[in-house]
This record gives sequence, structure tokens and C-alpha cells, in this order.
Amino acid sequence: MGPLYDALLVAHLLCAVGGFGYLAYGGLVLTLGRRQGAALGTLEVTQQVGALAELLVYGSFVLGVAAVGVSGRWSFSQAWVWISMVLYLVAIGVLHGVIRTGQRDYRALARRVAASSGPVSGEDADVVRIGTLERRIVAGWGIFNVVVTAVLVLMVVRPGA
Repeated sequence: MGPLYDALLVAHLLCAVGGFGYLAYGGLVLTLGRRQGAALGTLEVTQQVGALAELLVYGSFVLGVAAVGVSGRWSFSQAWVWISMVLYLVAIGVLHGVIRTGQRDYRALARRVAASSGPVSGEDADVVRIGTLERRIVAGWGIFNVVVTAVLVLMVVRPGA
């Protein structure tokens, strides 16, 4: 397939491993941070590093498309290619529509609770909402990881190739 294809494939894989690899642990990190009483700080740091990981994820898509384009062997009409692309878009939709939206709301509520005067009970409306948001975010990460795993399986097995 040639040296250009090989270079694009390696770059695609590096971006995928760095980006998706980091993002795969988002739900676990949030849960562990909350258990240690540092959910807000954990969320802040993971989002900063997550921004770089997201750039790598976007790069993996662009480089994967370029690799298919120059391969001479793979085609966008092959099932494994177009299904992988659709699932990638689903994963990005979950990332932005469920996870990032939930994280934004979680962060705002956690700041409000931290700034409140006096003791906060587990029955406080904001605290209850934070728990609900955490479960939503963690579920979003679970869905994200399942979709990414499906893409990985398609790229290894290559049905229809």
C-alpha cells in the first residue's frame, strides 16, 4: 500500500491510542475523585487534559479517512469503513451531548455547593442533582466506551473486506 499509507496508519493509531485511551477512563476518574472528596478538582483537571485527548480523537478520524483514501485497497463503500465512521460520529455525539453537557452542569452545581455557607446535607437539591449528573456522565462514558470498542472490533475484523 505504500509508505504514505503506512505513515498515515501509524499516525491514525497514535492519535486513537492517545485520545481514546485517555477518554476511556473518564467515568472512573470522576467516580474516584468524588469518593476522595475531590470531584470538582478532578473534573477540572480531566477536562483540561481531555481537551487535548479530544483533538487526538478528531485527528484519528481525519488520518483514518486519509489512510483509506490513499490505501488503494480499502474503500469507503466497504461495510467496516462506513459503519466505523457512523459509530465514530455516534461516539462524538455521546461525548458532547451527554458527557460534556453533564460535566458542565456538574461543575456549576459543585461550585455552587462549595460556595454555599453552612453544612450541606445529602438531601440538598443541588447535592441530589450532582449525584444524578454523575450517574448520567458515568453512563455516557460507558456508552462511549462500548461504541469505541465496536469501532475497534470492526477495524480489526474488517467485515466485507
